[in-house]
Amino acid sequence: MTGHEILLGVVLVVVAIVVIAWLELKYMRKSMRTRRMRSTRGIEELPDTAHNALITTRAIAAALDRGGVHSEEVEGLLREAQMAYSRRNYRVVIDLASKAREKLTALKARHTAMGDLAKLESMPSAGGDETTTKELLQRDFPPNLAQAKFTVDLAANAVERGRSSGRDVSQAEGLLAQARVRFDGQDFGGAVSSARQAQRSADSGPIAGLLVDAPAVVTMALACPSCGAPIAADDAFCRKCGSKLLP
Repeated sequence: MTGHEILLGVVLVVVAIVVIAWLELKYMRKSMRTRRMRSTRGIEELPDTAHNALITTRAIAAALDRGGVHSEEVEGLLREAQMAYSRRNYRVVIDLASKAREKLTALKARHTAMGDLAKLESMPSAGGDETTTKELLQRDFPPNLAQAKFTVDLAANAVERGRSSGRDVSQAEGLLAQARVRFDGQDFGGAVSSARQAQRSADSGPIAGLLVDAPAVVTMALACPSCGAPIAADDAFCRKCGSKLLP
């Protein structure tokens, strides 16, 4: 190989290196410019995003409030979001609005589960001997019934999630069965307690030291001769209609 050929080869290699370096530099500059543009666009859009989040959440809260769903906690979050917006802390606004919407979603679900019972507190009681709709509902739906139903449903969903995830839900299943038996026996306070334990066991694993009573501890084989509601063998009065059972 002659010296001329070697020189030509070196020149070609240098040219190739220069071309590659130029292309890489051009690509890097374009990439950096694109990232800066995206970053700038995101910062410019933050005020609008925060404003829309705040306005939308306020509209949802107002609509639910008209339907009887109100939360002081949500109002507090919205006030904090408004203050953050006035101080231009737009990311804080978006975060607070998101938390408020999550609270509203949970309240709406609870309100829907309660159904007509959610209206009891807003219905005035009439004086005299006249029986009001509120009093009829209170008589037909004893205290804690709605809460018990809602809590048992939550526990059932938790057990199903735990079972689908492959967790040990045997204790939770026993507690859920116990809660349902107590609910059917109109022991709504006991149903709430057992259902909460079932949900905890299903979500976090078996509760150490907790013994699950057999569902049979609540006797439901007997029925009130007056209204047909299930009663326990040692009940002196029917829990539903108040009729005397024991002599």
